[in-house]
Amino acid sequence: MNPKQSQWVWSASGVALALGAGVMIGRISSSGNDAADGTRSPLSARDGAHHGEGGMTLAERVQRKRAEEGRGTASRPVETDLKAIFETTSRLDRTQKLLAFLDRLPTEQFASVYEEFRNMPGVNLRGSERSLILQAWAERDPHSALGFLQEKGAEDWERETTVATWAANDPQAAFAWAQTAQDEGDVNNWLLGATRGIAATDPELARDFLAQLEGRTREQALDAMRPYVMQYGFDYAAAWISGMGDEETRNRVSRNMARDLAEADPAQAAQWNNGMTNVDLRRDVSETVGDRWAARDLTAALDWVESLPPNVRSEAAEGPARRYARQDPEAAAKWLASLGNDPDLDGARQIFIEESFRRSPQTSLEFVSNLSDQRAQIGVYQRYLGGWMRRDENAARQWLNSNAQNLPPQVVARFNPPPR
Repeated sequence: MNPKQSQWVWSASGVALALGAGVMIGRISSSGNDAADGTRSPLSARDGAHHGEGGMTLAERVQRKRAEEGRGTASRPVETDLKAIFETTSRLDRTQKLLAFLDRLPTEQFASVYEEFRNMPGVNLRGSERSLILQAWAERDPHSALGFLQEKGAEDWERETTVATWAANDPQAAFAWAQTAQDEGDVNNWLLGATRGIAATDPELARDFLAQLEGRTREQALDAMRPYVMQYGFDYAAAWISGMGDEETRNRVSRNMARDLAEADPAQAAQWNNGMTNVDLRRDVSETVGDRWAARDLTAALDWVESLPPNVRSEAAEGPARRYARQDPEAAAKWLASLGNDPDLDGARQIFIEESFRRSPQTSLEFVSNLSDQRAQIGVYQRYLGGWMRRDENAARQWLNSNAQNLPPQVVARFNPPPR
C-alpha cells in the first residue's frame, strides 16, 4: 500500500460516493434477523428504518428498475459495448446502461471488463462507474475481485470498496479474509473496508470487530463507522458507545463521537457528560459539548457551565467563552470573571482575550490581568499591544499611557522606552 493512495485519486470522489450510495455496501439487515437471534435487541430501535430498497442486492435493484420501466412497453436493448456506454453524455443514462450491462455480464468476464475500464483514457474522472463495477463484481464473486486487485495492484479505495461490498453481505467471511490479507503501511485498507461494510448493515457487529483492529486502522475504521451509528439518533449512539468492551476503547470512542452527539442534541449530550465518572474523560468531552451547545444556544450553554464542578467547568467554559466574546466582549468578560480565580480557567481566558481583541482591543487587554501566570500576562500584553500598535498606533499608545501604572514594567518599557 502506497503512502497514501487513500486520498481517493479520482477527482469525482464525492460524486462517486453519492452515486454509489444506493448500490454500495447497502444491503441492510431486516428487523427479522435481529428478532431471530435475539442478541442485539438493546440497540435495535434502528430496524424499522431499513425496509424497501435497503435490503436489496445490486442485481435485485436493477431488476426492479427494469421491471418498472418496462411496464406496458418493450424492454429497451441492453448496451453491450463498454466504450459506447461511457460515451453516453447523460450521467443518469450512463449509469442505467452500466447497471444493466453488469447485470447481464457473466461472472468470468468481470476481470477483463474491469481491466479494460482501468486502461481507458480519463478513467480517474470515472470514479463512480469504476466503483459500481467493483461492487457488482464483489457481490457476484468477491474472491475473484479481491484476487484481481491483489495480483494487479490497487488503490486504497478500490480495496476498501470491494471488501466492504462483500462484508455487507457476509461479514464474518469478509473480515476473516481481510485479517489474513497482506497490506503494507500503517493503515490496512482490507480491514478498514471490511469494517466499514459491516457498519453499514450492522453497527453493533462492526463495534465487536473494532476491538480486533489496531493503530491508525482502528482510528480510521471508527471514523468510518460514525455516520452509520449516528443515523439512528442520540440514544442509539450513546448505547452503542456504552457497549464497548473495555474502558480504554469506550473512552476513546466517547471523545471521538462527542461532537456528533453534541450536534445531535446538546442538552442530552450534557446529561451524558454529567454521568461520566472518569474526570479526564468528562473534562475532554465537556469542552466539545460546551462549544457545540454555545453555537446553538449560548444562554443554555452558559447556565450549564456554571452548574459544573470546578474541575470540569474550566474545560467546558472554553467554547462558550469564545462565542460570547464574539457577540458581547464586555458581558463575556464579566461572565468569565464570575467563574472564579481557578488557574485552570486560563485556557478559557486566553481564548476570550484572543476572540475579544478583534472587536474590542481595550476590553481584551484589560482582561489580561486575570491570567494566573505573570509570565503569561507579559507575553500576552506584548503580543496584542504590538498588534494593536501596527493597526492603530495612536489608540494603542493612548491606552498604554492611561494604564501604565497597572501594567508590568517590562511591557511599558518595551513600548515606551526611556529616552537616551
